[in-house]
Amino acid sequence: MASNLPQPPLYRYQTRSRTRAAAGPVAPAVGPLSPAPPAARKPRAKPAPAKTPGSAKPHARTAKARVRNASGTSRKSAKRTTNQPQPVPVPEPSNHPPKRPTPGLVASPSAPSGPISRSNDDSSERKSRKSVLVAKATWAPSLYHDLLHISDIDDFLDEPASGYRRSRRVRGKRAHGKWADIPKSPRSFGDLFESVLEVVSCIIECCSIPGGAGVTRTPTSVRYPEDPDGKTLEIFIRATGPSFETPEGSGGIGYTEVASAVHVRLESELSGMGEEELMAGPVSHCEQIFSHQPNRNFVRSLIVTESRVRLVHVDRGGTYLTPPINIHDDPHTFIRLVLGISSASEDVLGIDTSVQWSVDPETGRRSSGTLKTVDGDAKAVVFDLTKDNAPFCRPEAVGRGTVCWYGTHPDTGKCVLIKDAWRTEDNAPEALFLGKARGLDGVVQMLSYEDSCAETKRFAPEHCEPHGFPNRIKSRVVLELYGPSVWFFESRYQLVSAFRDAIAAHGDLLKRQVLHRDISAHNILLRGNGTHSRSSVLIDLDLAVWAERGVSATKGDGNKGTRMYQSISALRHSDPDNEHPAPPLDYLDDLESFFYVFSHLIFGFSQPGKLFERTRIFMRDWDTPIERMSATIKENFLRGPCRAISVPSFYGEACKTLFRAFRDFIKEAAVVKSDLQYADISLEERDRQLKELTDKVDVHYARLDEMFRMALLQIEEEDLRAMSDPTPSDPPSFSVDPSHETQPAPRGLKRPQEEDSAPHKRPRLDL
Repeated sequence: MASNLPQPPLYRYQTRSRTRAAAGPVAPAVGPLSPAPPAARKPRAKPAPAKTPGSAKPHARTAKARVRNASGTSRKSAKRTTNQPQPVPVPEPSNHPPKRPTPGLVASPSAPSGPISRSNDDSSERKSRKSVLVAKATWAPSLYHDLLHISDIDDFLDEPASGYRRSRRVRGKRAHGKWADIPKSPRSFGDLFESVLEVVSCIIECCSIPGGAGVTRTPTSVRYPEDPDGKTLEIFIRATGPSFETPEGSGGIGYTEVASAVHVRLESELSGMGEEELMAGPVSHCEQIFSHQPNRNFVRSLIVTESRVRLVHVDRGGTYLTPPINIHDDPHTFIRLVLGISSASEDVLGIDTSVQWSVDPETGRRSSGTLKTVDGDAKAVVFDLTKDNAPFCRPEAVGRGTVCWYGTHPDTGKCVLIKDAWRTEDNAPEALFLGKARGLDGVVQMLSYEDSCAETKRFAPEHCEPHGFPNRIKSRVVLELYGPSVWFFESRYQLVSAFRDAIAAHGDLLKRQVLHRDISAHNILLRGNGTHSRSSVLIDLDLAVWAERGVSATKGDGNKGTRMYQSISALRHSDPDNEHPAPPLDYLDDLESFFYVFSHLIFGFSQPGKLFERTRIFMRDWDTPIERMSATIKENFLRGPCRAISVPSFYGEACKTLFRAFRDFIKEAAVVKSDLQYADISLEERDRQLKELTDKVDVHYARLDEMFRMALLQIEEEDLRAMSDPTPSDPPSFSVDPSHETQPAPRGLKRPQEEDSAPHKRPRLDL
């Protein structure tokens, strides 16, 4: 039953992890959620419509944004403070058994899960995750000029209620003064935090352009339960509107309702701190916002001290930080940045407005949604997003940012999966490979696609020091909807049949010169009996490459794909200490990945739906981030004694025999390739011998098909004998042998039904 099923491996890069529509609370809010509201003010005329975020072009003067009270006179500055009640407890995470995921994953969602589910990045991805680029000093001052004219900012700064005190009044030029409420030398973090919250609240209340009905932006002070002293207070811009929703439960603020964040820091704390250390907290919040708001293109936040502000920009291409800007000497830029990260315009916030939600005004929860794209005839079509199925999304901010939406066609009512992903400019879009796969039974089928929905270069800094991140292009494909992954097999016959059909589909795809290159547990989907002859579907061609007779000109790369299942050859190609060039990428690498997936399932599950509590020690480090170690452990697994005796009794002799045959097949190919890599021969001789091996492509697929066919026949015979045996037998024992190692319980905050021990894919910057 579904209630007994283990949680699936996280997304592909992980391998699937679903983002829940109802995000759990981030942290309890310190009340009141914002300072006391300012007095009413004179309404302002709207400025010109906002253009692309970041535009610095001059604009026509808008009506002045003067701060007035009800009588029309200038409002006096008043000190506002926040109360400090006890924090509301965060609801405990649910301990209910994980649910079977909704059918139809075509790209695995991702977020870290168990020890066997670490994802893989390519070299540029890993570099981007570990590095922060500093934008040019001119970038931040060029942003958000559409939101408020400079004269309106000057009018606001002239008002006593703004809290800004000029030391020299120079209209239209750089102001010299100080935010009076922000102490020059704060006695404590609490003093600084309260003053920054007051200033930010005043700027948003007095200068922002009002949104439509139901659209609000409220600065909210938040502290965490593990920090009762409030030393890590943050300011979240709490939002209501089409793309935001109130989390289930009460007592806290959720990332589903966070537009941005303002991180308050003391200058003394930042002394000597590097960019990466400084960015750790802000980037973590940005990743959470990406995860809980799947239609985000980018996220921006601020780091504010008693004297300076820095803008943090995170998109699928990389992470950027602006140089420090003095908030006292340059209040115009400070005000624009605050207005930008709290804008009522979702486009300015970095939200993809082709995805629209309807929110129930009483509950604050999304009631329905739509997604606009094109159909097979390149005509605009608006799909209805299914209410009960939350989108799958990959939580890492930088990389492909894959999001899968469940939708129905407005006219036909056909259920589809809509997949968004970001690729680099130098990589072919997945749609090209999906087009090649049209009509192949057992391979995912594309219904339509839309390329270049967005590009990171449109909103990221154009020039950075010392270099920039690659431009990423967002594409959208509409795919047929399928069943759950092979991770959720319900019988040994179904498991073996799914692998037989997936390998056959892989061979058919290879005949069309497409090498999949990303075989993993959740890229093989189950399909019920129907008009199709094959019982499984091979999905996710993001990493596919062109191949002739099964061999690709693309070099193997252990940083592309799912580390748990990567071939020995691909791993060694990425080993920086390996002086011996690895063989070219070929179909045998994918077949080796099939074997590791098969081994993972039969050694990981005592029976369908029941994961062993401990992980087999010989599989423990298959997914280690150290390429050399992973390759060595897998080679030892192939060269060492056969592990068939350790196959759980549930699978019977048929699966044990199949495992032995499959292992021997993979051993023959993998060992030959490994030996040739280190052989003292010329590259020409090595390539000649490799060609002799890969020229047997048809023989290899026929051999595999025969061994799986025989296993299925043997399973049928064993099942018939079991049914006809009148002697009742005791249920099989599923004890754990000493070669297991403890497997931690799945992590389950954001995506509990997806957190588990299956492998993760690392975010990639290569596509």
